[in-house]
Amino acid sequence: MMPTFKLSTVKASLATVSAAALLTACAGNNAQQADQEITPVTVAEHYADMAYAEYSDSLETAKALQSRIATFLDNPTSENLAAAKEAYLQARVPYQQSEAFRFDLENGHVTPGLDEDGGPASIDDWEGQVNAWPLDEALIDYVDASSYQGEYSAPANIINSFTTLTVSGEDLDVSNLTPELLAGLNEVGGAEANVTTGIHSIEFLLWGQDTNGTNPGAGQRPVSDYYTQASQGACTSGPEQVDAKVCQRRAQYLRAVTSLLVSDLTEMANEWTPEAGATKGTLRNDFLSRGDGVQRVLDSMGDLAIGELASERMKVAILFGSTEDEHDCFSDATHIAIFNNAQGVINAYTGTYKRVDGTVVSGPSLSDLVRMKDSALDTEVRAQLDLISQHMQAIVDSANNGKHFDQLVGGSQDDKKLVLSAAEALVNLEEPLSDGVGKVLAVQVAEFDAGTCPTDNVSDCG
Repeated sequence: MMPTFKLSTVKASLATVSAAALLTACAGNNAQQADQEITPVTVAEHYADMAYAEYSDSLETAKALQSRIATFLDNPTSENLAAAKEAYLQARVPYQQSEAFRFDLENGHVTPGLDEDGGPASIDDWEGQVNAWPLDEALIDYVDASSYQGEYSAPANIINSFTTLTVSGEDLDVSNLTPELLAGLNEVGGAEANVTTGIHSIEFLLWGQDTNGTNPGAGQRPVSDYYTQASQGACTSGPEQVDAKVCQRRAQYLRAVTSLLVSDLTEMANEWTPEAGATKGTLRNDFLSRGDGVQRVLDSMGDLAIGELASERMKVAILFGSTEDEHDCFSDATHIAIFNNAQGVINAYTGTYKRVDGTVVSGPSLSDLVRMKDSALDTEVRAQLDLISQHMQAIVDSANNGKHFDQLVGGSQDDKKLVLSAAEALVNLEEPLSDGVGKVLAVQVAEFDAGTCPTDNVSDCG
């Protein structure tokens, strides 16, 4: 069975996948791995298996989310909406961990031309349809203008436009909300925030806009937003009663975008099956055949830890004082998202991943390679990962005690420091990775951009 992740119980749930636990598990697995040859090749092979496990779990939790959403749309009740929201939270756990494998073309992690057979060009290229954010929610559905921080200012949106929607001077046929249409609309008008697909579109359609600012509370979309039949009651868009067609289109959108998410994750899981390793043009085959898997994992975990998580997902929100710059802003579940991003970084070093069914995938790892050459360095890296885990757990604990990420961003200097201390711990991975692990393993590690918001002077971050 899948573990249950609720905002009220996330501390206990996340404790089951804590970095400290997995670091200990990794140490305990050394004896099991003693009979396994530890080489860059075996490490890469194991990491391909980890990627398959993480994308498979992401797919299975997305299917569970799809099932819960179907139940809710067939019978829109508060209980069924709560169950769909719970499934969303569960789906965030494996996917966020998988982001440590977000290889891209720009950094030379992937051979150009892999998309010639119709598959993804890279994980990073594929990801934009799955997990893109921030999302300009006004393009999709109604918003409260007094709390809206986006740029899409037209009153018409995809859901309330029954036939045609004009975006950036272009008339778009939105009469039939299919997965294909939503994929075609993603980033319409050349605006990156015009996100119409992926997990955050689903999040918005379940929770609605968070109008609480830095006060407690997530989005509170009413169940009546999905009353598609007169027998259920009056269809609404928030506080307003509207034409039943709007609720019907909202339900159609939610079904379509969830179907697209499942399709996208199916595609990515298939790219990493053991059988895919023998198929030229797949991501697994490319990863294993190039011979630079160790460098690619080091680059990717550094990119996630420093350039993406510490900078874009944590420090930027404080730098601009914007509650919209949190990863899961509608559900107030950012603490779950960033905790599991950090867990993905830890997984990438230790070669250990705890699956949603509780089983642990482990094998030859970067940690093993480093320990064979410089055990003190391996101890240093693992200690820094443990420190990251402690800081991220503090953010989770804060959320469980009623103060979520958006409240920390808009709170006191001590609140902001809680976020920035975690970011600093992530940034401090750069030296042991680049100057330590990179040199010990004789691989060139890319430079990581930690952003402009300093971690040692909170007052300079807003």
